[in-house]
Amino acid sequence: MSVDTRIYMFAKFHAKSGKEEQLRLRLLEMVVHTRKEEGCVFYNLHLDREQSDVFYFMECWKDQAALDFHMNTSYVQAILKDSVELTEGGIEISYMNLLGE
Repeated sequence: MSVDTRIYMFAKFHAKSGKEEQLRLRLLEMVVHTRKEEGCVFYNLHLDREQSDVFYFMECWKDQAALDFHMNTSYVQAILKDSVELTEGGIEISYMNLLGE
């Protein structure tokens, strides 16, 4: 049995009131840039069905090096900085291990 080195994660963004559209556009920009990264397995943006001001990224990275590269890109650093202005409480990140496909 081989070890799965991929990293799965969710990133949750709760937009501040009046910042929903600005945050949505910034997150869509992230999709364009991130999907070009070699270590990106998938990077999908979702909108909560019940809270139209809550966005989620579902992400999968080839390995820790790929995630480290992503986290150090200029566009990730910019959204981390801007999340103070655009979100309620910053970005919530959860890391997971895949149990079944």
